[in-house]
Amino acid sequence: MYWDIKKADTYSLYSPLKRDENDFISALNSIDLSVNNIIDASKIAFTESVKLALSNCSAAHLEAQKSFVVVTGNKLCLSDLEELFIVVPTISEAIDYIYMEELEKNL
Repeated sequence: MYWDIKKADTYSLYSPLKRDENDFISALNSIDLSVNNIIDASKIAFTESVKLALSNCSAAHLEAQKSFVVVTGNKLCLSDLEELFIVVPTISEAIDYIYMEELEKNL
């Protein structure tokens, strides 16, 4: 298994067990689209192929009407990535983002 998965009531947190780019990209296909997801990509290099894979995964979540948040761990990357998908610097902020979206959906 590629992911360390922590499940909560309103989201699942996926943390990669390896740093390999190709494994990361292929493992994104195994993510459950029926729930809100947080991807901890703080140890992954944001190459063009990683950005494309995350963008495609984000689009699939959007189509399924579920939240998809990527954690970068690096505030400097945010401006480059925020046009492609939802990105935050910490897991705590990702959890807050999911809760805020859930509140908005329930209004």
